[in-house]
Amino acid sequence: MIPPELAAYMATFMEHALPVLLVVGLATRFAALGLLAMTFVIQVFVYPEAWVVHGLWSALLLLIVARGPGTWALDHLVGKRIGIRL
Repeated sequence: MIPPELAAYMATFMEHALPVLLVVGLATRFAALGLLAMTFVIQVFVYPEAWVVHGLWSALLLLIVARGPGTWALDHLVGKRIGIRL
């Protein structure tokens, strides 16, 4: 296990960085998976009664993981540039 102080700093950083990556469209699937993991941990350990909200968030994040970034995402532009479909 990691020290709680380090875990708090890591969680705070990821809670701020992953949504920015998601909005910009860079590392979209990674950001969605990270937010999905955070949502799961919050649901199980912090707010177990908020399953409706977390279920909605999880469904939307799973959709992003399954379908990938949209055409306006930076992932799409980078993929076109190097010749792969993200």
